[in-house]
Amino acid sequence: MAQKILVLSGKGGVGKSSVSVGLANALCSMGKSVLLIDADVGFRSLDLIMNIGDKVVYNWLDVIEGRCSFSQAVVSGDGAPDLLSAPSDFSDSITEAAFSNLLSHTDTDYDYVFVDSAAGSDSFHGILAKVCDRAIVVVTGDPVCVRSADAAVGRVLKADKDIDIRMIINRFNRYEVESGKQMKLDDVIDSARVQLIGVIPEDDSVRLLSNGSKISKYAFNAFLRTAKRILGENVLFKQKDFY
Repeated sequence: MAQKILVLSGKGGVGKSSVSVGLANALCSMGKSVLLIDADVGFRSLDLIMNIGDKVVYNWLDVIEGRCSFSQAVVSGDGAPDLLSAPSDFSDSITEAAFSNLLSHTDTDYDYVFVDSAAGSDSFHGILAKVCDRAIVVVTGDPVCVRSADAAVGRVLKADKDIDIRMIINRFNRYEVESGKQMKLDDVIDSARVQLIGVIPEDDSVRLLSNGSKISKYAFNAFLRTAKRILGENVLFKQKDFY
């Protein structure tokens, strides 16, 4: 049965979708089958980040409303993660039951499903939290980002008080931390009150994925360490990995 992981953030611009792609690629490199579901309705971006926008014909709302089958809507990654794109508008058809049924199609062919949600504390987070097994909140070392993430996490916990939530600190820059432009890692953890699962360094190769950039070895190793923790491996946080 596929493990369904909700990926969220408190505000936009933190690199949440790029993190989803990086984690999915890392898990694929370890032999896992992975599906990315773009749940950012109206602002869908995963197809662009994955450079497969020209292959998208259907989206998951087409599946829910019966215009195509699940397999017709999925864009194959050919060894990389597969993608199920988001619709451009919401519909009354998007209910907890409908999305749960959609996710049931993933259990046969996938080990992991990342549901990349919209930024903010959107009400859709509540539906997604109820149908996913785990959640990852993506933050940066910006105090505003950390505070807004707390609101998003609160909405998820309101929907499912028992959901397992972990945090990824993205775009970590040691020089900005040392100069006081970013919060220290310990301060982010204390403020967000969510257990850390990964630290992804600031890296242009991740930021420029939609322009055809390939993730650098330095950044990919950070995603790989985080992916191993998602798998349950005891991968220690070492200062040399991000300083």
